[in-house]
Amino acid sequence: MELYQIRHFVAIVETGSFTKGAQRAAVSQPAISASIAKLEAELNVNLFERRRSPVVLTAAGERLLEVGSTVLHACNSVKAELKALAAPEQLRIGVLQSLSSRHVSKMLSSFRRANPHVAIEVIDGVGDQLVQFLAERKLDTALTILDDDSSKFASCVLFKEPYVLAVAEDHRFAQRHAVTLSDLYDEPFIVRTGLDRFQDASNALVSRGIKIRVVYKTDQIDRALSLVASGIGVALIPARFEMPAVRQVQVSDLEAFRIFGLMWSPEREGDSLAKFIKFAASHGWTP
Repeated sequence: MELYQIRHFVAIVETGSFTKGAQRAAVSQPAISASIAKLEAELNVNLFERRRSPVVLTAAGERLLEVGSTVLHACNSVKAELKALAAPEQLRIGVLQSLSSRHVSKMLSSFRRANPHVAIEVIDGVGDQLVQFLAERKLDTALTILDDDSSKFASCVLFKEPYVLAVAEDHRFAQRHAVTLSDLYDEPFIVRTGLDRFQDASNALVSRGIKIRVVYKTDQIDRALSLVASGIGVALIPARFEMPAVRQVQVSDLEAFRIFGLMWSPEREGDSLAKFIKFAASHGWTP
């Protein structure tokens, strides 16, 4: 029994005649008749009631149709999978530089395992760059802060990231569950500069008239955390960044946070992008 014979048999059954079955299978009617005759001879059964029109299956034909349809479906599925492996779908994802690498890599690796046929390209950037890349169609989607620019694209919220106070493990605040902004008066501070909403937390101190001593400024969050760990000062950081020897303390009256989500152009939606959006939305983003 050959696979092409099963295809010929199913084509005849689904179209209701040898003539239409031959057209679907792209062969001549004599060729499809010969194919079925050879199959019946090999199996030593009749598959069709020859004297009835449209075609009617015998009991053997009913059984072959049941099994043959399953075989063809399995073959088509394997063929599609192998084709996808040979030419994987491309998905270009922009990721905000100031988003925790640990959380991003965990999500992307989980998506990759669930969708091995999708080839992922990841591009880092600050918020304005990612928006520009989306507009220029250099990205399919961007994992970034949702703000006024997000109204230009389709988007969905994934999680909110509050700010916390990072202190050394031997700092007097390290064992406290929470502090207030007034507790931070005259504290030596490591200030995070640059984009991506890091100024929001510092602005909260200024708006309350709380004086602090700035001992270091940096646009690198790992540098800021390293200096916190060494006891140089404290810092207000997004809650998803962690480092050994650094404790995170809530600031009870600080209403500063970043809203993260996905942005994409509606006209760019495809199967792989739709799967990624659904996957990211259902991913566990807990710290």
